[in-house]
Amino acid sequence: MNNAESLQSLLDQAVVKRKTSVRQLGFAAQDAGYKVVGTTLGHIRAGRYKSVPSAETIRAIAWLAGVDESVAFAAAGQPVPGPPLADELPPGADNLSPKSRKAVVDMVRVLVDLEAGNNEQRTSDPEDKTPRTLRAVAPASDPRSGQKTEPEYGITELHGDEARSIPVPPRERLAAHPKVKTRREQLDEEPGDGSEDE
Repeated sequence: MNNAESLQSLLDQAVVKRKTSVRQLGFAAQDAGYKVVGTTLGHIRAGRYKSVPSAETIRAIAWLAGVDESVAFAAAGQPVPGPPLADELPPGADNLSPKSRKAVVDMVRVLVDLEAGNNEQRTSDPEDKTPRTLRAVAPASDPRSGQKTEPEYGITELHGDEARSIPVPPRERLAAHPKVKTRREQLDEEPGDGSEDE
């Protein structure tokens, strides 16, 4: 049963294989050094677990079921994590200034979000050819309902008072793409009509 479709089925397999309860599976995983509790395993097996299982929990389930970690991560719909990134940082990384550390952490957050988006697209229907669009979002109030709404921001170049009237999304929600041309660049590329002032 190496092609398990869910963590639930892996836990079912572990219960049958070890001839024990989910609670006892939790104790066995703890004795093996995994930081997981029987109640978490019980909620996952019953389909009541509302959070995304941690890598530690997924590894524990793989060990309990006697399958490779990649099988358990696939059952959880997650990629197999690599080695800790901190282990791969060059010497001297711990001596970075607070500002430089923040820049590194912010960049890693952006890449994690990007990878998460790519993984969602990989696991979605491959036949779905619906074009994807990116939005920059800033919360705003809807005067009619009193609830927060998410306005969409297009790629538009604004100047002066016109630009000041548009709410600016937070920096972490902004993205730039080298292939997107501003309106000014588009106008500069349009051929002239030959009646330019000299």
